[in-house]
Amino acid sequence: MQESNVPLTNLPKWFVLVVKTKREKQVAEILERHGFEIYCPVKKEIRQWSDRKKVIEVPVFQNYLFVRLKESDRDTVFITSHIKKYLYWLGKVAIVRDVEIAVIKEWMTNDNICNIKSSHLQKGKVITIEKGAFKDKEATIHEVRKNELKLVLNGLGIVLLAKIRDVA
Repeated sequence: MQESNVPLTNLPKWFVLVVKTKREKQVAEILERHGFEIYCPVKKEIRQWSDRKKVIEVPVFQNYLFVRLKESDRDTVFITSHIKKYLYWLGKVAIVRDVEIAVIKEWMTNDNICNIKSSHLQKGKVITIEKGAFKDKEATIHEVRKNELKLVLNGLGIVLLAKIRDVA
């Protein structure tokens, strides 16, 4: 096996872009057309108008997009005025690990995220998920609803809305 001479700082990393409200999908399309690797997870929601219902796709992370690029290329994404800045965490530009993006992608395709009962969940409690896409991951419970949890990814402080299934 050959050693790579590429410095770790020059390898592509996932960064979080902060974009204007309701512009996530538009910015993702613009950046993809310019050759950037973008991840904008979306979920389907039913919206009710006075005359009809419609299923639409809305971003899971409002005002956020993930972009994968070299740190030296970070300034190249500002090709549209809809991008505000990069997300900072603890005073530094937030970097999302490849494994965390993979977990989010798996989570987006997995209906049965974890095998836990909602009656044992309390706001502020740190849990370790036993099954599913987040197996062995820690998350802090931000809010408990009937069949949903708001979980904080401990590495980024991003809130995820997770549907849970009560399994007896």
